[in-house]
Amino acid sequence: MTDASSNDQHFGGFEHNAYQSNMHTLAMISLWLIIVAGVACGIFGFFWGLSH
Repeated sequence: MTDASSNDQHFGGFEHNAYQSNMHTLAMISLWLIIVAGVACGIFGFFWGLSH
């Protein structure tokens, strides 16, 4: 078990960091998309309610 973990750490050090930062970026993008979509739906619903 220790061989596998040390091997993985040695081999995937850089790739793991890049993967982590990519996942963080994706999480931030999807979070902002959800926020923007919610705000846009709220504004749209507000104006749609006013116009009807």
